[in-house]
Amino acid sequence: MQINDAFKYAKQKLDSSNYRRIDSEILLCSILNCNRTKLYAYPDKVLSFDDKKKYKELINKRSEGYPIAYLTKQKEFWGHTLHINDNILIPRPETELLVEKALKLISIFSLNKILELGTGSGAIAIAIASEKPNVNIKATDIKDNIIKIASKNADLYEIKNIKFVKSNWFSDIKKNNFDLIVSNPPYVSGDDPVLRNSDIRFEPVSALVSGNDGLDDLKKIIRESSNYLKNNGWLVVEHAYDQGTKVRKLFLENKFTPKTIKDYNKLERITFGRLLKKNG
Repeated sequence: MQINDAFKYAKQKLDSSNYRRIDSEILLCSILNCNRTKLYAYPDKVLSFDDKKKYKELINKRSEGYPIAYLTKQKEFWGHTLHINDNILIPRPETELLVEKALKLISIFSLNKILELGTGSGAIAIAIASEKPNVNIKATDIKDNIIKIASKNADLYEIKNIKFVKSNWFSDIKKNNFDLIVSNPPYVSGDDPVLRNSDIRFEPVSALVSGNDGLDDLKKIIRESSNYLKNNGWLVVEHAYDQGTKVRKLFLENKFTPKTIKDYNKLERITFGRLLKKNG
């Protein structure tokens, strides 16, 4: 099988409505450990038996809807190639909007102590740390194996200003200590059809679902953040496109001044707010 034959095989195996040549190119590059330019430069290159077998296995999994990121075990985010596995939520482009807002707040208000809740691959913390090497970031997750991968990703880019800690949201976090809290928590409702009818069904339920309305974790984070922020501290969270009104209400109820940012599809996606001065 030559490289050109590999692409023909992919086109035959993948549903025409979902077929994207770039997917087959990315999968082949992950096997050959090369960039896409090399595929075009040597279209007649013959694949080894092992490479052909591995490629067919990946294409077959992709035909079932298995995400590219899990097949290649990596995902690009904020210019970083991050290691992931199927225990970790796949970082998404819209989450870069959360990073952008956090960076603006850090610059404008000279924020220094940052807490990220539910770091997963470490994507958000690493993005902020790479742009702001002088800030101090604490990034949490509930599982040791996920903390290990996030730490590995930070080490790849020689990021030194993140401390990864195991914590169930705020369970092992010191109070009244942070200038900024950021989080992309689970926010999918338990009965959302997307859990059954899209590639998202392959991602860990614990990183996606948060109660019947998708708001359980957001409620906890918003209600408890005031205990862990300094006076006039900031909170930035990602949420579902249809949760903006409810999230802003939660912000107001917990003494934050909320504003919401729309994503690239003009859907409400990121809400942020400043904590009004605490009593005492």
